[in-house]
Amino acid sequence: MTIMAACLPASAQALLFDLSRPRVAITSAFAGTDILVYGSLDAPGDVIVTVTGAPSRQTVLRKERVLGLWVTGARQTFDDVPTYYAIAANRPLAQILPTDGVPGVAITLDERMAAIRAQGAQRRSPAELRAFERGLIEAKRREGLYPEGIAPITVLSGRLFRAELQFPSRLPVGDYEITAYVLRDGQPVTAVSKPLIVSKAGFSAEISEWARDEAPMYGGVAIAMALVVGWVTGAVARRF
Repeated sequence: MTIMAACLPASAQALLFDLSRPRVAITSAFAGTDILVYGSLDAPGDVIVTVTGAPSRQTVLRKERVLGLWVTGARQTFDDVPTYYAIAANRPLAQILPTDGVPGVAITLDERMAAIRAQGAQRRSPAELRAFERGLIEAKRREGLYPEGIAPITVLSGRLFRAELQFPSRLPVGDYEITAYVLRDGQPVTAVSKPLIVSKAGFSAEISEWARDEAPMYGGVAIAMALVVGWVTGAVARRF
C-alpha cells in the first residue's frame, strides 16, 4: 500500500473489493482493455477508486522560439511520476472531498502530483516548476495515460459497488496499484489496495527480453536492419 493510503485503517469488514483479473497482457495486437472493480461496504458511504502506475522518471522539455525557429530550451526532470493515473467515483469529487482536501491522503491528480520530486527544484521558482508540471500532465493526457474524466462507480442498495476501468492501448508495463477508499461525511474511513500487473506477452515480450539481456547484439541487429531498409528503399527509388 502506498503512503497515500497507509495512514488509513484497512478493515476487511468495512471494505471488500476485487478485480475481474489481476493481470493485463500486452501483446502486439493490444488495443486497450477494461477491468471490472467490484466490492461491498459494511455501511453506506462514498467510494473512490484510484489507479496508479509504477513510479518513473520523466523529463519535460520546453520549446522556445529563437529567430523564428522553435528549438528545445530548458528541461526539467521529475522523479516518482506515476506512469498512469486514473480515478473513479460514485459522485463528483467536489461533492465528496472537502475543498481543502484530506490531510495525508492524495486522491486527486493535483494532490498526487504534489508528491513527485523535481530534480534541482531549488534552482527554479514555484511558478516555473508548476509550468513544467502542467506540461507533464498535458503530455500524459495526450497519450491517454492521465484520463481527465472521472469514471463512474455504481453503488447498489448502498452496499455493493462496481466500476469499469478502461485502459488505453499505450498502457505502460509495470506494477500498478488499485486503491479503493470509503468516505463518510467527506472523510476517508478506510482504504484497501490491490496490485495489477501489466506485462508484455508473446512475441513482443520475447523481443523486449532479448533487447534487455542482449543489448549490444540487439543494437547491432537494429542498425543492420535500418541499413538494409535504407538500401532497399534507395534501390527501389532509383529503379522507378
